[in-house]
Amino acid sequence: MGRIKVLEPQIAARIAAGEVVVRPAHVVKELVENALDARARRITVELEEGGRRLIRVVDDGCGMSPEEAPLALLRHATSKICREEDLLGITTLGFRGEALPSIAQVSRLELLTRTSGAAGGWRILAEGGDLLESQVAAAPGGTQITVADLFYNTPVRRKFLKSREAEQAYILETLRQLALGYPEVHFRLTAGKKTLLTAPAPQTLPERVAAIYGAEVAEHLLPFALEGAPWGATGVVSLPDYTVASSRFQVLLVNRRVVQDRILAATVKAAYQGLLPRGRHPVVVTYLSLPPEQVDVNVHPAKTEVRFRDPGKVYALLLAGLRQGLGSLVGRTQTYQVTWQPGATALARETVAALPLNSPPPGGGPLPLAQPAATFSLQAEFRPGTPELRFRDLDLIGQLQATYILAQSPEGLVLIDQHAAHERVLYESLQASADGAPRQNLLFPQRVEVSPAQADWVAENLEILASLGLRLEPFGGASFLVTAVPAWLAQADLTALVLDLVENLAAVKSGFSPQAVVEGVRTTMACHGAIRAGQPLAPEEMAALLAQLDELKISSHCPHGRPLWRLIPYADIRQGFRRPRTQP
Repeated sequence: MGRIKVLEPQIAARIAAGEVVVRPAHVVKELVENALDARARRITVELEEGGRRLIRVVDDGCGMSPEEAPLALLRHATSKICREEDLLGITTLGFRGEALPSIAQVSRLELLTRTSGAAGGWRILAEGGDLLESQVAAAPGGTQITVADLFYNTPVRRKFLKSREAEQAYILETLRQLALGYPEVHFRLTAGKKTLLTAPAPQTLPERVAAIYGAEVAEHLLPFALEGAPWGATGVVSLPDYTVASSRFQVLLVNRRVVQDRILAATVKAAYQGLLPRGRHPVVVTYLSLPPEQVDVNVHPAKTEVRFRDPGKVYALLLAGLRQGLGSLVGRTQTYQVTWQPGATALARETVAALPLNSPPPGGGPLPLAQPAATFSLQAEFRPGTPELRFRDLDLIGQLQATYILAQSPEGLVLIDQHAAHERVLYESLQASADGAPRQNLLFPQRVEVSPAQADWVAENLEILASLGLRLEPFGGASFLVTAVPAWLAQADLTALVLDLVENLAAVKSGFSPQAVVEGVRTTMACHGAIRAGQPLAPEEMAALLAQLDELKISSHCPHGRPLWRLIPYADIRQGFRRPRTQP
């Protein structure tokens, strides 16, 4: 090991640049944020070779004077803050004075700028952090920054870049998120002669979402707004029946800054618990407005991580907004302002992380259907559980593939998933039973073996399991004996039940409170005790199940979030057979 010595300024600058600029998308993010801070209303981004060869960002912002422009390439030179106290209430996207110097260290950079009303502009050329040229030049109002040959002098960093298409995709996603935060700004992204993104302005939030993600996504979104000063939450949430395969369609903005926060993401998940199929994600775009002094953005050079002075209030605010949006699905008019106002009891971080696994949204009731079927559209005019029409009033037709109950209503053909329906009935029955379900002792206890890590979870939760009617006793090592079960689970595959429980819950035991574990156990038990797909039912059994559905708080989804019923309107059936509308 060599002796300790001070690094040369050039090496130290390269290391610092590596924290800010990792890939072309980070260059775009920093330059576009600077343009937004300069009050630009039109921003254009041009790419060549996925940003490797060239990135050009053009804006119509306030521009820089000849005196200011050279300072912009000096580390820690900024117009955003002046005093240490300014760090306690940052209202701009940038403030460190590190972005441009860091980019200039690892590229060949040209800066062309002119302030409004100035006779001429100013041009700066830099290469590898060295200033080559600084002089008067013709320039349009605003700023144009061209970054060429990114990482030309750091071959190791350049080697780790992905393909042109992959880097281009990162840039597109970055610009999409920034554009969602500023619907009053026009954004355009091009790669060669191809336009990758156009978001005209000004736009409403739904219009901007349609421009970014497409009209189909926007059609399935519902707005919410918790107005307040200086606290507030606005945004859009997707219908539970419209889901996507990844969480990248969840954009969380705090004071217009795109942030990544694990607990905020968990809060989104908590708001949808019990409404989404496993492995599916909602579309959520939300704006949280907080007093600047409540947010510490000086956490990481990338500025995507923040700290909250009072995290409980922030998470409660987000959860209240999301639930207000989802509440409109079930006909609610009540708002949740009381749960997040600054003077109210804060919702602690651990409370948000421990929200029940499958708690229904407030209010209950059926949810409208939005996902189209392959041939027939599925409508929401039929609303079982309402005084006008109940499940038990449907005309029972029979069973399809021993899996779906068929019935007809005045609006059309109704298909009911018998397993999902019975699962919801059992789940809500368990919720309503404070003392747990009636227990049946097993004449011959059944041995179940789990992994050592899972055995620890089972041992910690024996009391909770017993309170729900499932009694297990340690049998040495990682083995347990099932000695009693809820009476309606006596015929279930007990080994599969226990293994499913520990598989779903043990891996995330540290994140859930005892009440959350109870909800998870209820969900799994209801699934294993419910009528199975492929199980024939007598007409009397189907009628009895329909009658039970009328008593449910939520008759739209099973506890896992799968749809419980579907309606095919008569109009769609007629259209499918090309029959005239006037003909019955």
